Amino acid sequence: MEERVISPPRPPPQDYADNTNSPPKLLLPDIPGTYVVQVPKDQIYRVPPPENARIAENYRKTPQRETNRTRCCCIVLITVFIAIIIFVGALLGGLFSIVLRPKDPRFSIQSFHVKNTTHPQYNITLQVYNPNSKVGVSYKEGGVVSLALKRKEIASGAYPSFFQAHHNTSEFAVSLKGSSAKFPKEVDESMRNEKKKVHVAFSLTIDVQTKMEMGLLRSGTMKYDVTCQVTVDTLAKATKVLSQQCDAKRH
Repeated sequence: MEERVISPPRPPPQDYADNTNSPPKLLLPDIPGTYVVQVPKDQIYRVPPPENARIAENYRKTPQRETNRTRCCCIVLITVFIAIIIFVGALLGGLFSIVLRPKDPRFSIQSFHVKNTTHPQYNITLQVYNPNSKVGVSYKEGGVVSLALKRKEIASGAYPSFFQAHHNTSEFAVSLKGSSAKFPKEVDESMRNEKKKVHVAFSLTIDVQTKMEMGLLRSGTMKYDVTCQVTVDTLAKATKVLSQQCDAKRH
């Protein structure tokens, strides 16, 4: 009787695509959280040298330095540009005054009236003549007109801003508000006395800044101090200017 030899079972087929030398895979549970994964030292292929860290740090700081340097250069250029403009403007203003020699405007008082309201008010009409043949005068904002009696200021107001062409006469009114709630004694007496005219002498001053202009050329800022000594016949009705003298000084 023959004996049968039973061969052992075949081993299960191997996956030749897998690398037998690769380390076992780590299976992490699907639980949210923070994990620390340890990697064997022999599997770290390269560690950057310390010099690379310094190079990277310097590279990060370089844009900031370049930005600061660019900003400083812009500030310097703007400052130099402004200084050049100021220098050229001052030079042109000086040449304007030396070469053209503009004449001063002439001031005069055309009418003088007092208004008796809740507060003293003086209405004065001024006339300004520009004697220059080619140069215009620009009166800037901020001018002040003040009225004084016996060297004491009794009223003040604003001087208008406008441009006056060459050989031009401008006439305008200024309203001066009294410094106190009552009229001075001399003014009140002249206003009440309708039978006899009581003369009153005033001093009118004007402080205004101007610029001379001719085409595209502009002079520097000039300040005018104008003083007018004026005498009126009465302040009752139909007031007339008896005498006046206005002097303008340029600074």
